Amino acid sequence: MKLVIQDAPALKSAVDSIVCLVEEGQFEVKADGLHLKAMDPSQISMVSFTMPKEAFLEYNVSEEMKLGLDIGQFANVLARGKKGEKAELSVEEGRLVVKFFGEKHKRTFKVPLIESGDRVQKEPKIEFKNSAKIRADAIKETLKDAKLISSHVRLQLTPEQFIVDVRGENGDVKAEFDKGGSDLVELNSNSPAKATFPLQYLEDMVKATSASSVVMVNLETDRPLRLEYDVEGAHVVYYLAPRIETD
Repeated sequence: MKLVIQDAPALKSAVDSIVCLVEEGQFEVKADGLHLKAMDPSQISMVSFTMPKEAFLEYNVSEEMKLGLDIGQFANVLARGKKGEKAELSVEEGRLVVKFFGEKHKRTFKVPLIESGDRVQKEPKIEFKNSAKIRADAIKETLKDAKLISSHVRLQLTPEQFIVDVRGENGDVKAEFDKGGSDLVELNSNSPAKATFPLQYLEDMVKATSASSVVMVNLETDRPLRLEYDVEGAHVVYYLAPRIETD
């Protein structure tokens, strides 16, 4: 196995979309690319990560393999990659070898592989009829507003709006994004849908986005949320269980 990324910091940015939720996980190195599916320790959220072989400068895989890693440690090593350096991943004697190299220099890190179990998580089978595409910087700022009020936020989709509604002991805040506006890139909703989710998880899920990223939000009433976006050639999908409300 030999995987080479043109820009080392890009790989760190992609892996940041995982480390925000998952402590350890098992990467599957397949013929078509790098994959990971894992639950967070609380078991209320899940991340599905795919980095296709086209995102790599070089992608040589003679046989499929599974790499169990401490994701935090892996991310810390990747953080040492500098702009202008390439990153190379290979396996040697039960360890993942991470090399950063430029024109006249090379640095090598060896990260222990861990046993993370052979059970690969399956994504929830939910039919989503309501979705919105919103600019990442808009949703990030909205969540900052919400944090002043409560630890949970209610997301709503209507045929005309995407709404973030927060109510708590410290007051209320409501952000409304109208169809056709600059922040709401796309809206598909035939009937209203709403559900309430823990704010911290939503913040973690969008943390790896850039200002120019567009986030897809798939929502059904009181069903798990599906949130997805692209980051540095990779595609990441999150699922988050709702808090069921009686009102």
